[in-house]
Amino acid sequence: MIRKLRGASRLAAALVAVTVLSACGTGGGAGSGADAGTLRVWFPGNLSEEIAWVNEKLVPAFKAEHGVDVQVEFVDWANLATRLSTAFAGGTAPDVFGHGNAAAAGYAANNRVIALDEYLAKMPADDVADLTFLDQGKVNGKQVIMPLRGFGHLLAYRADLVKEAGLDPDSPPRTWQELRSAADRLVVRKSGSITRSGVIVPADDPTSMSQAFGSFLFQAGGAFLDESGTTITWNSEAGKRALGFLVDLYNGPQAVSTGLGEATSGAGAQHPLVTGRAAMAVITEATLKSIHEQAPDVAAQIKVAPPLKDAVAASFGGAGNGLFISADSKHKDQAWEFIEFLLKPANAKAYVQAVGGIPARASLASDPDLAAKPYIKPYMDAASQFRGNPNVETWTQQRDALSAEIEAALRGKAPAGEALDRAAAKATALLKRN
Repeated sequence: MIRKLRGASRLAAALVAVTVLSACGTGGGAGSGADAGTLRVWFPGNLSEEIAWVNEKLVPAFKAEHGVDVQVEFVDWANLATRLSTAFAGGTAPDVFGHGNAAAAGYAANNRVIALDEYLAKMPADDVADLTFLDQGKVNGKQVIMPLRGFGHLLAYRADLVKEAGLDPDSPPRTWQELRSAADRLVVRKSGSITRSGVIVPADDPTSMSQAFGSFLFQAGGAFLDESGTTITWNSEAGKRALGFLVDLYNGPQAVSTGLGEATSGAGAQHPLVTGRAAMAVITEATLKSIHEQAPDVAAQIKVAPPLKDAVAASFGGAGNGLFISADSKHKDQAWEFIEFLLKPANAKAYVQAVGGIPARASLASDPDLAAKPYIKPYMDAASQFRGNPNVETWTQQRDALSAEIEAALRGKAPAGEALDRAAAKATALLKRN
């Protein structure tokens, strides 16, 4: 059953690290002997729109207002952790660096970053309250990362294919049962093989599979860890029900999904929703943005549903990438000024217009320019229902253990319950070690 739901192309630039200098920046990357008066900032990724906006708009405006030279380097995500480790070891870490929220606890535990609470205390209370994802940047009650934007996973679907199947495109699935029923109607098989999936979830790699599992875990009323962050709970009955539901989509004679391991994140015109190899898909706002930019005609047929529900209406998401201040920085006040400047309402808006995602300020949810973007508005509307990773020191290692077992279950190599129990045992050992 289905109910009523309430530009420039993204380029995968062929560069591993791009250095972008302000008009009076002094050049050089980590370890290059940059001028002592220059604020050094590393952003993760190589998105051309972000590079252009930071270089041409943000840095010149910041220098004009604060009189501070800024040297910005964009470091490919795949190399970011290694580059940072090398920089910290060599005493050449940047003053400000970006990373995903999942890395916050690890950097805090190793004293690589400073707490930002004293800086936040100097901001007007209303201004602080407007920062949407602030609480998700805390570790042990202290603010260590300033989220720049949010992200989320929502169900998107081809309205034209839904209508062809005799379903109402203005009434998207709201529950697991409705999702499964719609997928059964939308799947296409030929000679025993699925030629069009009824629904797919992110399955590029084990990490994306764990995030897909997270959505259904939250919807079942479960959580990765308990509130204290000391006990693994993803193998609860809620977790096993969630993974069992996903496994049934991909396995058995009544399977409605295929394509495990296929690259779909940011796939644009090659995404299965665009090519017609899937009628419904759980996707992020960044992936939907790439579809709108690369395949606008098909994108016009794509609609987005609110978060699904089993016990709770929720989905995986929340704080995305953010900025830290290095504990080694000799320019901490200027580093904070840069972060605060980027999070000004006008800049927070411009940032998501260039990069995509949910704006870091709640007041921007009603901004007409952002609300007009079909790859932003549904995710802004669902912001309060997104839940993310726990901020604990060994989370990334725990996630790796979980991801491997989820992939095994989705590929039919292990029962859902056994897979989650094995992952929980490995993660519990990591928790005890710390």
